[in-house]
Amino acid sequence: MTSEKKNEYTLRISQANRAGLIVILYEITIDYVEEAIAAASAGEIGSVSFSTANAMRCIEEMQNNLHFEYDLAKSLNRLYTYMKNTLRAAYISGETEGLKDVLSKLKRLKDSYDKIADTDKSGPVMVHTQSVLTGMTYSKDRVLDSLTNETASRGFRV
Repeated sequence: MTSEKKNEYTLRISQANRAGLIVILYEITIDYVEEAIAAASAGEIGSVSFSTANAMRCIEEMQNNLHFEYDLAKSLNRLYTYMKNTLRAAYISGETEGLKDVLSKLKRLKDSYDKIADTDKSGPVMVHTQSVLTGMTYSKDRVLDSLTNETASRGFRV
């Protein structure tokens, strides 16, 4: 994942509500699986291992945050376990068929969470973050982000 992409996700995470965070986690996982597929097609075994390991960590994070008092969580847990096992097999074998299956399942789940996120009107999870205004300053080839309240205290003083 490029540093530009990481910065984009960091900005989105700082502004996201609870449902939005789940969507972002799915997007990050999808990016890692797509990177693994591309690396496997190029024969870059080390990159396949790195990307599948990161995707498995993302899925583990999803698993760790399930609320098992709901029946849906039990079904999702089984699906996440299947995805991790499939990623692990791809990690070992370097084949892309399992990766493509995991990718399609992740995209379908992300689409479902997108619909849920559209109905979630709660505020951002992170508080005391800088406000970001996009499009207020311009560069020759791209739109820049501006941070507000840069000098304001956002935490404890020692």
